[in-house]
Amino acid sequence: MRLLISYVFVLFISFFWLPPHAATAASLSLELNKVESDTEFCTATFLIANRLGKSLDRFRLEMILFGSKGEFVEHLLINLAPLSHDRTTVASFPLLASKCSDISRIVVKDVPACRAEGGGKIDCLSSLVVKTQVLIKISK
Repeated sequence: MRLLISYVFVLFISFFWLPPHAATAASLSLELNKVESDTEFCTATFLIANRLGKSLDRFRLEMILFGSKGEFVEHLLINLAPLSHDRTTVASFPLLASKCSDISRIVVKDVPACRAEGGGKIDCLSSLVVKTQVLIKISK
């Protein structure tokens, strides 16, 4: 019994001496959430979660689209700024003047413009995490 009381006491005291949990690593999350084909375009909806610790007044993505046979299809530059700190932004835009089934993969090649509000360039490509909720693969 004495051992159990000692163990509980040490456990209780350790909560006061242990440092708080480290904050989640700073990151940007880009999720391909939805694609829709209409008569003219394949439109994509992305969710961009900014967890970098600062708002971005510049954020541009360079993307390469590949077709169903792995062939190069399109090169896109997309401006998604501003991105508020600790917020998720929803952005929809046309990817291709064709059906979404004509796209098999998207590669985020670069983030040529990424700047914190008030100045200061940031390496957003290193912080970028990409994922998909649709059949089109996405990577960087």
